[in-house]
Amino acid sequence: MKLKTIFWIAAVLMLLQLLPLLGAMISPDVKAALILDAFGIETLSPDGDLMFDTFALVLGCVALGIFFMMVGITSIEDLAALKRLSFLLFVVMGFFALPDLINAFAGKPTAPLPVILFNLAALGLLLYGSKKGTA
Repeated sequence: MKLKTIFWIAAVLMLLQLLPLLGAMISPDVKAALILDAFGIETLSPDGDLMFDTFALVLGCVALGIFFMMVGITSIEDLAALKRLSFLLFVVMGFFALPDLINAFAGKPTAPLPVILFNLAALGLLLYGSKKGTA
């Protein structure tokens, strides 16, 4: 599979992972649903609400940065560099997924299941690309 195709698919998967956060930042109903799903309560304290908003903004900005990095990488032509970048993005995305995976196995609140699956799909593609990707 072509590495540039892998980067575009991974970038789209990253954007799809952002949808719940963007929804929570725009819609109070989506935010309440995420809070209820994660914490089992309908509203947070004012401090908790501020913390959630800050978390959503920071995580959203980091994810957008990774998205633009993936898109920018598609302009590189050197196969060895593309494979190395694919592996490095695999590592970054792995750390991005790690808290949700740890919490899922510990029975603690996590991101919605589709978000976790999108991240795991991106991880698999990036690892494959780093080993067997073509130019």
